[in-house]
Amino acid sequence: MWHRLLGSTMIAAMLSSCSATAPHDGRTELILWRNQVGLQEEAATASLVARFNAAQSKWHVVAQSLPQGGYSQSIVAASLAGRMPCIMTVDSPTVASYAWAGHLRPLDAYVPATTIAEVGPAAVGRYGGRVYALGQIDAALAIFTTRPILQSVGARVPTLDRPWTGAEFQTLLERLKAGGRYRYPLDLATRDDKPSWWTYAFSPMLQSFGSDLIDRRTMTSAQGTLNGDAALRFGRWFQALFAKGLVNRKEPDENGFVKGRSALVYTGNWWAADYRTYAGDDLLILPPPDFGHGVKIGGGSWQWAISRTCAHPEGAGAFIRFLLRPANVAAMSDASGGVPVTEAGAAATTEFGPEGESRVFYDLTRRFAVERPSTPAFPTIANAFTAAMRDIMDGGDVRDALDDAVDDIDDTIADNPGFAKVRS
Repeated sequence: MWHRLLGSTMIAAMLSSCSATAPHDGRTELILWRNQVGLQEEAATASLVARFNAAQSKWHVVAQSLPQGGYSQSIVAASLAGRMPCIMTVDSPTVASYAWAGHLRPLDAYVPATTIAEVGPAAVGRYGGRVYALGQIDAALAIFTTRPILQSVGARVPTLDRPWTGAEFQTLLERLKAGGRYRYPLDLATRDDKPSWWTYAFSPMLQSFGSDLIDRRTMTSAQGTLNGDAALRFGRWFQALFAKGLVNRKEPDENGFVKGRSALVYTGNWWAADYRTYAGDDLLILPPPDFGHGVKIGGGSWQWAISRTCAHPEGAGAFIRFLLRPANVAAMSDASGGVPVTEAGAAATTEFGPEGESRVFYDLTRRFAVERPSTPAFPTIANAFTAAMRDIMDGGDVRDALDDAVDDIDDTIADNPGFAKVRS
């Protein structure tokens, strides 16, 4: 009860501060909302806001952080109350929902096309053919292992240009299993039951098999796509990982690799520093396998947007353009460890430049990242896909599980025909 009252009080305070504009030394005030993140990223945002405010005399940005757990509810409440901030962060998978609901305005008129073109495609939030959000940083998934582990079973080290095939990857896992050292050679972090992880991590594998979460040509149905032949092949392969004991259904913790329980781990760049400490120069950061239709990884993180009701979108646009300057992209990357979204920004970092030890993550995002489907139906898609995959993991019928997911997705879209239209 206390937490609910605290949350309501915080939202009310935030809404009361979102008056359209207020004078600040003769400048126009722009309220900014962002989700609460790590202390270093928060400090980087505060520094960038201060630098923007000091660099010009027309706008004054005031940044406010909201708890991530209730962030979406706060956006909806602010919209209903007509008290939206001017600038706000939005998670990539929610861009379509927010644009469809009328919370956001397109950025095309406020950020030059040349600037947008410099941003990696997965960090551009689009809906209905328009750009609604732009990220500063992204994340990248990879396979982490060590050189001695691959040498122990005679496996080659894959490259971005020549990744493992699905067959090579399967042979590697089975050899590691047969060697007896690893009860479960591959860690897929299936202990994390959140749809955000399951969709981000495993739908790229589905796509590499030649399928997808929905028919992206129309965004109106998953029928024949999520339950088509390629999806069935993916589902049967995924199920066999657990049936053959190649992956633990639920690792006891997230340290299987550093504790020697797993030989390979499929996770993101946020673990790189810990793994370097553990493995040193033996660490290998590798692309996921190509299951027949190219390597795929998830793309799209938190991005910057302008609210539909912002009275001064030109000021908000100026701030977003400022954030995308190379030095400012680099500052956020250095603070957070996130992957820069522009080549110039990457070149200005300590980690992701052409010679940086984390350059591989930038290359992975640029070459292989696929954004999640840009549709207001995405929350249903994520929940349906996760339920299906967990059922498949537990030995359920693959076809039935995928058919059920398709039914959930298509029913939601049929019940909301307006998903196909952007509200003006």
